[in-house]
Amino acid sequence: MSEQVNLNAVGRESEGKSSSRQLRREGSIPAVVYGGDKDPVRISILEKDISKASEVPGFATQILNINISGEEQNVIVKELQRHPATQRVLHADLQRVNPDTKISISVPVRFLGEDSCIGVKMHGGAISRLINDIDITCLASNLPEYLEVDISELDVGDSIFLSGLSLPEGVEIPSLALGEDRDQAVVSVTEAKVLDIEPEVVETEGEEGESQDADGDSGDSSETQEDDNE
Repeated sequence: MSEQVNLNAVGRESEGKSSSRQLRREGSIPAVVYGGDKDPVRISILEKDISKASEVPGFATQILNINISGEEQNVIVKELQRHPATQRVLHADLQRVNPDTKISISVPVRFLGEDSCIGVKMHGGAISRLINDIDITCLASNLPEYLEVDISELDVGDSIFLSGLSLPEGVEIPSLALGEDRDQAVVSVTEAKVLDIEPEVVETEGEEGESQDADGDSGDSSETQEDDNE
């Protein structure tokens, strides 16, 4: 399990670009908390706090505890906006949840058994990771930090599709309900590519002769130059 993340926030009345810029100059970021049976609330969070929290493994796929001016609420991160160049957090969208809230979220894939994969270890294949994050729906109480995919038994030419994943209890992949054509390969083992590189043909005799002639010419030139100087 990941470390439980706790955040402190304060309500804010002002909004707009100028207000957001002022908050950032003061070391905080604007955020919004919405969902549940309450109205959306505009808040601010210290940038250093949310930046540190975002480094915790599983931050984006766990229920966070946020204290808003003394009132604690459970939320999940719906979106973090970052500066494209510096990756500083600029804004956060947070959704209120309770154990019975059904949520939609993207969770990462964790591949297991790569070191013992039959297709790689026995037949020299290569692992192709085709999907690294999967959109799921589940109750907040069933939210997994990640989805595990065991590839130890895959041989060359084998694949594991979305429909073949072992999902935790109560977790669904909504795209699969849209038709068989939405089923995608998550990982596969393919034949390793071998590059045939033809060795370069070097004509050693001609080069040696040219080298000797060059050396000879160089020596004559040197001697002539010395004669002229003298």
